[in-house]
Amino acid sequence: MAARIEHWIVRVHLPLLVIAAIATLVSTTALVTKGLKADYRLEAFVATHDESYERFRHLLEEFTSNEFALVAIHGAEPVGPKEVKLLGDISARLRRIPAVERCSSIADIPPLVRIALGDRLLSHPLLAGNLISEDQRTAAILCQMSAEALGGEQRRHSVARMKEIVASVRAANPNIEIILTGPYVTLIDMYAYVDQDLLVFSIAAFVLTAVSLWAVFQRLAPVLYAGSVGAAAILCTLGVAVALGVVTSLITQMIVILIIVLAVANCVHLAVGAEETDAIMPEATGGGRAIATLQRMQAPCAAVMLTTAAGFGSVCISEIAPVRRFGALMVFGLLLALVLALTGVVALQRGSRAAAVHRWHLGGLLARCAGAAVEHPWLVIGAFVAGSAAVAAGTPWLRFESDFVKNFRRGSEVRRNYRFIERNLSPLGSVELVVRAKAGDTVENAQLIQRADKLAAEVVRDNAMVKKSLTLADALTLVMPNVPATDADLKARLTLLHALPDGSRILRNFINDDHTALRLNFRCIEGYNVYQKLAACERIADEARRELGDRYTVEVTGLYYFYAKLVSNLLRDQYRAFALTLPAIAVVIWLLIRSLWLTIIAMIVNVLPVVLCLGAMGWADIPVNMTSAMMLSVAMGIAVDDTLHYLWRYRRELATCGDRTTAIRRAHASVGRACIFTTIVITGGFSILMLSHFLPTAYFGGLVGVTMVGALAADLLLLPTLLMVTQRCR
Repeated sequence: MAARIEHWIVRVHLPLLVIAAIATLVSTTALVTKGLKADYRLEAFVATHDESYERFRHLLEEFTSNEFALVAIHGAEPVGPKEVKLLGDISARLRRIPAVERCSSIADIPPLVRIALGDRLLSHPLLAGNLISEDQRTAAILCQMSAEALGGEQRRHSVARMKEIVASVRAANPNIEIILTGPYVTLIDMYAYVDQDLLVFSIAAFVLTAVSLWAVFQRLAPVLYAGSVGAAAILCTLGVAVALGVVTSLITQMIVILIIVLAVANCVHLAVGAEETDAIMPEATGGGRAIATLQRMQAPCAAVMLTTAAGFGSVCISEIAPVRRFGALMVFGLLLALVLALTGVVALQRGSRAAAVHRWHLGGLLARCAGAAVEHPWLVIGAFVAGSAAVAAGTPWLRFESDFVKNFRRGSEVRRNYRFIERNLSPLGSVELVVRAKAGDTVENAQLIQRADKLAAEVVRDNAMVKKSLTLADALTLVMPNVPATDADLKARLTLLHALPDGSRILRNFINDDHTALRLNFRCIEGYNVYQKLAACERIADEARRELGDRYTVEVTGLYYFYAKLVSNLLRDQYRAFALTLPAIAVVIWLLIRSLWLTIIAMIVNVLPVVLCLGAMGWADIPVNMTSAMMLSVAMGIAVDDTLHYLWRYRRELATCGDRTTAIRRAHASVGRACIFTTIVITGGFSILMLSHFLPTAYFGGLVGVTMVGALAADLLLLPTLLMVTQRCR
């Protein structure tokens, strides 16, 4: 069967390459003319039926949206008439943006009212910490946005327009600090950073990969071969995404670099194999040499791509939509790259023969690695055990990050603006409790309003992460200073507030239209891990259920809670994916090697670099977040590639010579070179990601590089050592 496949590939390689070239051209045209589908909504993050998102979206529909942007001005002196006028001018310009439903600032308060109420007004909970700071040097405009209704593209245009307005105001008022922030803006900033990085880092990764290939081969033919396979694989994959209308926001950059680098790494093994064939069969025809290369290489190359595809495919179980799309596109791209690599190596072999030179002078290094494994196996094992224990000791310090702002670098404008607002006004993280009356009753109950207000005060007092609360009682004290004592008083104040300008909008922040549900808002600081956030939110909800009684149901939601839930679900999915990846990879290894003992050895060798990577994350204080959580499955799928090639060659050499020591030395001299070359290519390609503005991407690139270096050391030292020791013990 294998022989038929090899001869078939050699026979049809030209038509297949022509089809691949046409598909690449069509895909490139589609990318240029139609472009990839982007979705800048919050909904693009979630599964089709995500309970926490549905609850959050219902909150936005039932009450006034808490999707908001914030424009703040800060001066050396307390806010005066000049600053109030500036706030009014900015608000007027912002209101012209279609996505802005409402702008609120102290400029909206009539001057006579501001003068009459003075400090009492400025210290009112609806203003203090929201629209003006305690020292009155910072004032803000709160822009309530139309949430998901206008679509993702409208979000991007709205934020761009807001930034233009703020930039022009800054230019006209150089003595006043003016910032634009808020969840609505930050989400678009995140997409903008990723889109900006995509073009720069994709090109840079391709160039770095080409440079690495030239340094390895020092010939144009293998560089063109590997580069063409990588380019065709990613262009066709993105072309399929365009044709199917797949949303690729946030994942495009990762897909581009991963497919290019992994496709090229597989081509390196094939190109090195082709060089060996040229040296062994100098008189054979191009077709004969191609068949010989495929006979030796097609099985391990196919197994490599299958194990890598298994690592990426396992993440498709995630409930997070971008992660599922990422896994599916990666599987398609890698399988396509395998077909192109096997077909392209025939064309490479039919060309000029490779020069019989030994580049990089790796023979001595590889011989010493083989010698250490053969002559001092227990010393090697002891060194690995000691080093692994030292690095793995960092795993208890792993922390799980759900602070959305910490996705950006420390000096970024996004991060500075968020911290400025937390310091001068109140935190932007929002936890919401929705209190709903049972059996169709209303919440027009003075006792309920009092208990909800008391509950809110206790939550702020007892929870360090909660810095401010807002309830219906705060809105009602705009009319009279005290919380309503009777139901009649409550109804009178509600009626009066509805009659006031903008009063109905203020009330809708806290009570729905049919008066069957209340909304309690809590402003929470960042700096807590995802599990601490979720536990605190559930604790607050339980406290509310006890305080308010059985007549009411309590739901917890809000952006702060929703994002923590999102990260928690992703982490859970990645652990499941890793649990699926391990047996899938083990099965592929066994099908290739047909040895249970060697399969166990291979799994030990490849789990070790992943554990070391996690330990290094703990020591370096690199958090586990939405992107680095995928490291487990992805790193395992990538790291096992060189192990497969090594074991395949070791088995062939052992069958030929019958001596373990000789088989290990020969495997090092051949596959060892390719392992070093692929590590250089993969590490070089991924290292460019470390410069990304989006920290999850930067961490991912660096961690893959660290894992690959660890995997190379394990393949060249630990793997042959275990082969020697276990064979002796059996």
